[in-house]
Amino acid sequence: MTTPAGCDIPALHATIAPPSALHEQRRTLYQLAADLLEVDGPRVLELDIIDSPLARQQIGDALAGRSRLSRARLVAVSAVAAAHSAAHGLRVVSRPEANTLLADALGDIGAELERRREPSTRPRLLTEVDGSRFTAALAVLRDGVTLARSISPELVDDLLTHVALLGILDPQRTGGLASGSSRTFPGLVLVEGCRSSIDVAEALVHEGAHQKLFDLGITHDLLTIDSDRCAPFHPPWTPADRFWSIETTLAACHAYACLARFAQDAGVTTGMRMVGLGSLLPVARDRSEIIGRWLLDNGDCLGNDAHTLLVGLFDGRPRIAATDDMHCGAVAAHYVIDAELVFRHCSSSDRVLVARPSLPPQLYWISGDAAALLELLGHKPFEEVVDTFTQRWKVARWEVSERLTLLLSSLSASGLVTIS
Repeated sequence: MTTPAGCDIPALHATIAPPSALHEQRRTLYQLAADLLEVDGPRVLELDIIDSPLARQQIGDALAGRSRLSRARLVAVSAVAAAHSAAHGLRVVSRPEANTLLADALGDIGAELERRREPSTRPRLLTEVDGSRFTAALAVLRDGVTLARSISPELVDDLLTHVALLGILDPQRTGGLASGSSRTFPGLVLVEGCRSSIDVAEALVHEGAHQKLFDLGITHDLLTIDSDRCAPFHPPWTPADRFWSIETTLAACHAYACLARFAQDAGVTTGMRMVGLGSLLPVARDRSEIIGRWLLDNGDCLGNDAHTLLVGLFDGRPRIAATDDMHCGAVAAHYVIDAELVFRHCSSSDRVLVARPSLPPQLYWISGDAAALLELLGHKPFEEVVDTFTQRWKVARWEVSERLTLLLSSLSASGLVTIS
């Protein structure tokens, strides 16, 4: 079993999706969701909104059926972050309204502190109204970004491109929390103020890793329909009653792997650089390997792209139960395609987002071939579709028929095709 400290993690990420393609896919998802959820008709969302954690939270809630979407309430990044308060290209929360607009995100962090039984008042963000306290914390944050990029430039740039907004937590109101992020506000990273630049650099790698994996999770194949049934994982360094779902476990493994790589680059593992007692850098490699072994043993609950990630990090094949391939010829003859499907093609990758415009809409990522199959079957019989793909793929007709049958079986498993 190899270790993540020696892995070229940005290159591994790129085998799943290059950063530009991943950004396009994420924005395609939020734009299509907004189009289908908005009663007043579609409107192209500018990047200041479509990348905003506040806007993404509202769209996510509407997709989950928890609320109705109102574009008038979609808050842009610039509403909480002034341009002059940026940290080397990263937008930093600075406007006085931020504590009100981000109250729910701060509430999520406070709830996490309570679950950890750590004494804390409600977390609060430092903003421009805090004067010199905010200015001093912003300076440390900028130093931390500079240090992180000087240590692991490729890794840090790969991760931070998924951070849309940085908030500085008031150290008097965090209960000692070094950093945090909330799944309901994707793209938002909170870092405690008044820490050292190496602490800030570590926090950015840690939380940036979570943001990277979140974008992969909503656009690629990380989990399976069996993931919810997977037995939880108990991290041996946590209390006996602490258990993680497989999704949380995968996120932790990815974060520790990135921290292990950063620790090696920083000289922490060789003693060339000292860090504080609370740092995760000295333990990141061992913890990533412990989690990695558990994930490799539960490969049935992880999708193909998660397998790619684990193979690249640990050079081990996830354990998968043997299953019979679905070679049922009857599949091709008895199928029903929903005529109301909506398709959005991505220009930078062979990925297509398909939506069933229900309330709330259901979204699916599929390959370009699978999308073409669905679109053609909407107005052509299967045998004519086979002829079309025979010309496209330049292979024998029987092989095309078999491959399309497997594609239909896969689409049926995802719920996009009904097999009778």
